[in-house]
Amino acid sequence: MDRQMFDVDLECGKCGKHISQLPFQPSGDRPVFCSECNREYRETRTSNRGERQMFDVDETCAGCGTAITQLPFQPTGDKPLYCRECLVANRNK
Repeated sequence: MDRQMFDVDLECGKCGKHISQLPFQPSGDRPVFCSECNREYRETRTSNRGERQMFDVDETCAGCGTAITQLPFQPTGDKPLYCRECLVANRNK
């Protein structure tokens, strides 16, 4: 499936390069960045983030009953927990 592109006439908020198309309609309230500046930002952000801490747990998915052994957060017990597949499926509803 091809992503819808929007024709624009803007300059990159970082390097000033002309931008003629974007995969979103800009709202005008924030600067827009070219693909190279976006890529550079994502690479810098990812490398600075480091490894995500994982917590060993012994829980059951509230959607399908699958065992959950690790989570990227410490569960508090006040919300249902979902495996990755159920979490993705629930987001797409």
